[in-house]
Amino acid sequence: MTDFLLELRSEEIPARMQAGARENLAKLFTAELAKAGLSAGEIVTYAGPRRLALIARGLPAATEAVSEEVKGPRASAPPQALEGFLRKTGLTREQLTERDGVLFAITEKPGRATAQVLAEAIPAIVRAFPWPKSMRWGTESASTESMRWVRPLHAIVA
Repeated sequence: MTDFLLELRSEEIPARMQAGARENLAKLFTAELAKAGLSAGEIVTYAGPRRLALIARGLPAATEAVSEEVKGPRASAPPQALEGFLRKTGLTREQLTERDGVLFAITEKPGRATAQVLAEAIPAIVRAFPWPKSMRWGTESASTESMRWVRPLHAIVA
């Protein structure tokens, strides 16, 4: 079990937005971890005029390996149904398992390091942050795809 610190440093965050920002940071962080099958023992958030911080305690070192089972067509189904199921799963007929006349696709997903999960989650959290009012800045601000934040974001400490 490990601890993780995320600190987002920006220009002045309006006082009326700080409490909501703390709640949103915790919600987004928890949701991103849940997508990967992780959960923290405790999440504590802090907000100040120039920073928004989160401490996650009790994170596991890696996600668990997962076995996923998808029910397919009956073994006696028309070839088109089987071909569609094979396209969907990306497997071959030999890789399917048959039980009680029904085909199943069983895939094994190995565990991932928590650091790798967090490296993907942090940009997603920053981009999805729901500020009541946000702005773009810098040379990239000409594009509508540029990042938006309440005030210019200067640093991310993780």
